[in-house]
Amino acid sequence: MSEAGGPLRGYRVLDLADELAALCGKMFADLGADVVKVEPPSGCSTRRIPPFLDERGGADGSCYFLATAAGKRSITLDLEQANGRELLARLAETADFLIESFPVGHLAGLGLSYEALAAGNPGLIYTSVTPFGDLGPGATWTAADIVGWAAGGMMAMMGAPGRPPLQVSVPQACFHAGSEAAVASMLAHLERVRSGLGQQVVVSMQAAGVWATNSETAFAALEDRSLQRSGIVPAGGTRSSLYRCADGYIQLLIGGGMFQPTTTGLLDWAREYGPLPAAVSDIDFSTWTPARNQAGDPGFVAGVAACESAIGEVLSRLTKAEISRRADENGWVVAPVATMADVAHDRQLEARGYFQNVTQPGLDRELTLAGPFARLGASPGPSPRPAPGLGEHNADVLCGELGVGAEEFARLQAAGVIGSAPPGQMRPGTALDVSRAGAHR
Repeated sequence: MSEAGGPLRGYRVLDLADELAALCGKMFADLGADVVKVEPPSGCSTRRIPPFLDERGGADGSCYFLATAAGKRSITLDLEQANGRELLARLAETADFLIESFPVGHLAGLGLSYEALAAGNPGLIYTSVTPFGDLGPGATWTAADIVGWAAGGMMAMMGAPGRPPLQVSVPQACFHAGSEAAVASMLAHLERVRSGLGQQVVVSMQAAGVWATNSETAFAALEDRSLQRSGIVPAGGTRSSLYRCADGYIQLLIGGGMFQPTTTGLLDWAREYGPLPAAVSDIDFSTWTPARNQAGDPGFVAGVAACESAIGEVLSRLTKAEISRRADENGWVVAPVATMADVAHDRQLEARGYFQNVTQPGLDRELTLAGPFARLGASPGPSPRPAPGLGEHNADVLCGELGVGAEEFARLQAAGVIGSAPPGQMRPGTALDVSRAGAHR
């Protein structure tokens, strides 16, 4: 019997993280946890990351925030003020997880270290996501995503040989760190199920990047030399290339061995459009081996080039869909290079119900968001919810759940401890609507 709400329903997560670990809290929300995003009154820095929806700036317009904060609730606390710290400590007394990405030692300096909060809640799992960990010479270094991508070794493998390394345009190091933080937090939860005790978890963005390149790291250790950037043509008996087609690009592998059916099939297809160069006929695919491909045999190299030219000529006439259809029918190793527009209309993702539509308050429009990272048959996750407005749940959490009275709430607002929702962003249940505050759990 399936039970909606997700496997982490009933668990509370305090999410104090910025972009270094924004994905961690999102993964918890996808699994049904009540994720309370604790932001400064000015809003989390993730609200100011471009691109912006409809070129709209402000706290509700960042596409990055709308994606990574979907399913979370938002409260605002100024942790530089004693009252803000006291409220967070009170929230931590009944929380199951806390995620933070402040510079190492910052929260401890505010009296909000793991040890301080665990004194009031021994079961708390306190996950710290850092650029380089909390030990060693880099413990106090700060770093943006591109620094983590470079320091973890991944950037050195990206790009063409003889040219500078490349960064992937979409943030990757932070997402690796965030997902590793979610996994590590759940491992700590497994131990808590056994012992009843929480613990501090420390994640290094650099180490998460290294883990993502573990095959290259192992190669360096075993061979006493490092793999070098090879671009789209790796060393070996195959040729991995991008070919332009009528509406984009196709990635394919040609060569001998297991890739011979792809190569000969594509060449047969090319023959339908005209005769092939003589050099193609001279290739014996049974001898297309790594040694032969790397030996520099002029005749063989010319034949390979002729094959690529013939295949490229026919593919340039066809669309990705036409090529993919023929490849599927024949079992060829061919993959269309999907654009973001292709992904948004991908039939396989649609068949799985991956994309989810939510109505985003404050924007007065429906948004299509990426769905959960996994599907659990016996405990499917909660219904999709939009990203919260800044401080949208101040009253719900602080008054309805923590027991802050209306007068105290007003004093906290006046002192700037919790701030208030800007004009045009007030929604039912926001900080300015104390009368509607209610329990969530």
